[in-house]
Amino acid sequence: MDIIAGQRVGEVMVSHSQRIEAQCYDLHGAPPLGALLRIGSPPAYAVVREIWHEALDPSRPLTPRGRNLETEEEIYAANPQLSAMLTTRFAGLVVGFGAGPTVRFGLPPQPPNLHAFVFACDSDETAAFTNDLGWMRLLLTDGSPAVDSALAGFLRRSAAVVADRQGFLLRAGRTLAAELSRDPQRLQAILRETTT
Repeated sequence: MDIIAGQRVGEVMVSHSQRIEAQCYDLHGAPPLGALLRIGSPPAYAVVREIWHEALDPSRPLTPRGRNLETEEEIYAANPQLSAMLTTRFAGLVVGFGAGPTVRFGLPPQPPNLHAFVFACDSDETAAFTNDLGWMRLLLTDGSPAVDSALAGFLRRSAAVVADRQGFLLRAGRTLAAELSRDPQRLQAILRETTT
């Protein structure tokens, strides 16, 4: 399923100061790794760092259903109940929040509310958010294994919507180099993933 920028994609199910977990309205309907999210009102901003699919009821484990079928689509067509039994969820790292007409980088005074609506930010919101790179430190200090890929994805997506792509990537590279001066291997891995 293609996510449309600005589209409401789900609701917050778990909320912490530093991260949220949300459930999608549609199975397989998560925004991509590294997408910028706007959550609730007043808004908090987060970057998608992880996506997963699972059974809604953990006491009912999944079983294979496609032995004699050719495609995944045939599995869902032959088992229409699956869409009601399965869900897609995603986690986002909180990197900023709305403070009146401006965005502040850092953690909001309170985490987003449970059931707060989650939107995939559009190109204009993403470009405005990336004018300042103050959010980068929060991503870099997260200890999850996927955060570097989420950061690279966010940088790629942002570079595609800003007015000065080359200037943005240079600023981001310099900021990364300063933040990761003691970890050149991690810096190189993020830069390599950003440019692929």
